[in-house]
Amino acid sequence: MSQFEKKIRQSTFLIVDDQDFLCGVLADLLRGFGAYDSHTAKNGAEAIEMLATLNPDIIFTDLNMEPVNGFELTKWVRRHPDSRNPEVPIVMLTGESDLKTIYGARDCGVSELIIKPVIPKQVLARLHAILTAPRGFVRSDSYVGPDRRRKKDPKYKGELRRACDPMEIEETSKEAKLANEGIRTVVLSLVESVAEFDPKCKDSLHHLLENIARLKNLAVTSNNPSVAKAISSLESYITAMGLNGDLLPSLLRDHLECIAALSFPGAVSRDVSEEMLQNLRQSVTNNLQNLRQA
Repeated sequence: MSQFEKKIRQSTFLIVDDQDFLCGVLADLLRGFGAYDSHTAKNGAEAIEMLATLNPDIIFTDLNMEPVNGFELTKWVRRHPDSRNPEVPIVMLTGESDLKTIYGARDCGVSELIIKPVIPKQVLARLHAILTAPRGFVRSDSYVGPDRRRKKDPKYKGELRRACDPMEIEETSKEAKLANEGIRTVVLSLVESVAEFDPKCKDSLHHLLENIARLKNLAVTSNNPSVAKAISSLESYITAMGLNGDLLPSLLRDHLECIAALSFPGAVSRDVSEEMLQNLRQSVTNNLQNLRQA
């Protein structure tokens, strides 16, 4: 039996979700991994009551719940004086992959973020990381939660994100920083124009493609493969659909929000980045299939 298998069998889980079905699905997944000690709560308020007597090793929580949502529950666990274990790993599950949600989860102290739909492989990967390679814990006036840096690399020359980083470490290059800022500037401009975008107007389409070309050049300078993939997905979607006037503004906006989120170095983990990109690819596939069936 591996170290992971031993630890997961010994762990107690608290699952917080206002949908009984999803609680059951996650509990079944955990049993399949060898974890049999799981408890459920219907919302953050009920979870807080349970935490007065229950001391779980890992908490899974949904985001959108009432009267206490996942962000509020996480903040209570991390900061409230009545919290018995502020350092307990918290895995948040949400169907939202926009920039606001990702930053909100990160800043309130979530340990891992899973974008729905929940896939067993993703859950297993997060559990493996938590149980076999736990991160350090940070306590400061502005942030309480797991160290956002996944590993400490003495050769790292990227953006400073920790108070413990030596001041002589500089960003990889001024060019990369400016490129990421440029990406966000172009994206912001496009997001504002998407609301009035006419997919059947050649001038609108030409303007969009010109800006995609700018984004591609900036992505090369930023040396950010995830951003490059998101831009490539957007370009492929526009090329496939644009000439027919079938572009969906909502799908354009999803791509742009993803690009903006990924343009902040280190803000989004590799796993979440891959999930965001996979969601974009799946949305494009679904759109194409719907058009073929129409």
